[in-house]
Amino acid sequence: MALLLGATMVVAGCTAADAPPAPEQTGGPVVAEGVELPDHPAGRAAEWVLDLLNGAGPPALTEDDLERFDDAFVEQISRADLEEVFVELHGDGPWTVTDVGGVEPAVVALLDSPTAEYEMTVVVDDDGRISTLWFGEPTPRREEATSWEGLHEEVAVLDGETSLYVARVEDGACVPVRDTPVGTSPGDPLPIGSMIKLYVLGAVVGAVQDGELGWDDELTVTDALRSLPSGQLQDAPAGTTVTVREAALEMIRISDNTATDLLVDAVGRERVEQALADMGMADPSVNVPVATTRELFHLGWGGEPGLHTGWREGGETERREILDTLPEGPPAIDPATIMNDPVWSLGIDWFATAEDLCAAHVALQDLADTPAGEPVREVLAAEPGVDVDAELWPYVGFKGGSAPGTMGGAWYAEDADGQGWVVVFQSASLAAARAVPGPTMVGVAQDALRLAP
Repeated sequence: MALLLGATMVVAGCTAADAPPAPEQTGGPVVAEGVELPDHPAGRAAEWVLDLLNGAGPPALTEDDLERFDDAFVEQISRADLEEVFVELHGDGPWTVTDVGGVEPAVVALLDSPTAEYEMTVVVDDDGRISTLWFGEPTPRREEATSWEGLHEEVAVLDGETSLYVARVEDGACVPVRDTPVGTSPGDPLPIGSMIKLYVLGAVVGAVQDGELGWDDELTVTDALRSLPSGQLQDAPAGTTVTVREAALEMIRISDNTATDLLVDAVGRERVEQALADMGMADPSVNVPVATTRELFHLGWGGEPGLHTGWREGGETERREILDTLPEGPPAIDPATIMNDPVWSLGIDWFATAEDLCAAHVALQDLADTPAGEPVREVLAAEPGVDVDAELWPYVGFKGGSAPGTMGGAWYAEDADGQGWVVVFQSASLAAARAVPGPTMVGVAQDALRLAP
């Protein structure tokens, strides 16, 4: 869904019944001292939303207002439903922005009013139109770590299985530092979600090296290969074409699932499976056969009888047979409805250790030095995933991954001297509501980079 409402909003759990009357609203965003909305498309979109919420009267959307949302958003959320949300929030105002975070193309703003508090996330597309608008319970605040001991302790008490790994890259190998990995499950294979796309990128480079594919070759969106969000290509009409380079960029930048599956189809499942080993995964068999994102949605939440048990208990042969039986196209489910249904403990995800993911990043940097891998560094750096000083860290490559109950990210960064570093954070909880919040993961990674050198 393009518009997601936290449970607290549905039941008005953040509202104080005996709160004093709200002051009259005069319009325009109110920002606390020392806080500033970023001057980029997502920040300006957030400012527009706040203008509506703090307006003199209940919001009434015009056709021009609806143009601020992308086509997929408007198809999923009616004007009446959107106005209902805005009117409800307007009634709790005026809203003050007390904290701002997020990395382009997103902004995360903490909103406070006399009667309520929400976290608002705004994500925009390439044209600056709103593709996601989310209001929910604020993420618990975390204090910046001042020492490695403090960071280790924080990771150790997070819910579920956790792992933090920091390594210095020396002679093409990962050398762990600061007594990492640490956490409740250091060194164990944990679910990685969309971080599997690092291996898809490696497989694409391999296909280019072998002359089987070119970066400017065109891939065609079909109903059979269409997946579910994240991404945008799932909303493209059948017959839409993108180049291999464009698909790879969107696969990493916005974790486009349909772009990923187009690339897997182009290079072949077996080449992706081979990339697991070629890029240093210690035990690739846990992910063989490699499911596409579309197939994973079917396996986890498609509702076909026996799939969970068959996948969990099956070996490679049985799992390949299961994949062969899955229908084309995505399952008829709403991604928003599965967020409280973790399936990773059933083996339905992709799995790797932190050391595996470090090796994958190093392998991709090696491939980037070849003619076939020329776009790799640009692709990986399209979404850095952290807010760090560009003078201290002039290059940051990143891929994150999440699913119900899981949150993780893998960063390859180069300091001002050109020294490579890798930070990997992984977490998995059996309860979706207790999953590590994204801002917590990002904060841990930023602290690790700050403390690493």
